[in-house]
Amino acid sequence: MDDETAQYIDELRQDDARQRLFDRLSDGDATVAELRDETGLADERLRELLEVGLEQELLTRDGDRLALTEWGERAAEFVLVEDWNPSSTSTKKGRTFDVLADCEWHCSECELSGSQPAAYIRDFRDEGFEFVSTTGGRGEYDRRYCDTCGEKTTHRQLKYPFPSSKPITRQEMPESFKRRVRELYDGRDAFDLSSPGGTPEVDHRRPRIRWAEPEDFDYESMSDEEVRAHFQLLSGKNNLLKSRKCEQCVETGERPAFFGIDFYYEGGREYEDDVGCEGCGWYNPHEWREAVNEHLDAASQ
Repeated sequence: MDDETAQYIDELRQDDARQRLFDRLSDGDATVAELRDETGLADERLRELLEVGLEQELLTRDGDRLALTEWGERAAEFVLVEDWNPSSTSTKKGRTFDVLADCEWHCSECELSGSQPAAYIRDFRDEGFEFVSTTGGRGEYDRRYCDTCGEKTTHRQLKYPFPSSKPITRQEMPESFKRRVRELYDGRDAFDLSSPGGTPEVDHRRPRIRWAEPEDFDYESMSDEEVRAHFQLLSGKNNLLKSRKCEQCVETGERPAFFGIDFYYEGGREYEDDVGCEGCGWYNPHEWREAVNEHLDAASQ
């Protein structure tokens, strides 16, 4: 949903009278008299809510009966669900959401559960929850002074206590496609071109934490060039390492040096939206190596 709609639904959730009206009309149409009796709202307040609801096309009138419109039914789904926590509160992820649900700033060091809150933030974002960013789009966080920690730390703020954007889902990758990618790269790890023990993992070059939309690949029709542009092979260990580096990039707004080598074939250390991941060794080690060799060849001449 757009930001204006999300803000409006957030306002509706904080209005007890509107919640009672939505709750009753979600069960079916009703007359004004029935709404007054069943919601307990005073006549003046009820008339005000009905007028606003009709004006904003949340409600429709047919004779003396009122009902929710399609838009009203959609709004009611968000207004009437009290707790949108996607996980059990017995888990660290669930407890993290409970802390964030008040939509205030919270310290990642001392208030959020677990040693990897960025991973939970990624999961919540994938599930459609939005976070406030004060860093010009480089990351969904802010650096603030924490009274408990006694220093500036990373803070997180949930924008709305309900999912307000499209969930980021991952397509199921056919086993036939995975075999094709392994054959295309001769089973070699993209980081060091070794043949890792076990079956190498097919990795999306662009990390999921940077996805703005769900992926939509037609695996059967992709050319070898397209496969190379979007996928690589990594050992399980290197795949996890890359995930941590990408989370660090989102956290800080700076692209980590590839194995300590501060070189980028496009852009620089600072993450920029118009460059994206392009140029970073963690994103495409194949092109990164070629660019480094070209740079060394030019320097030796």
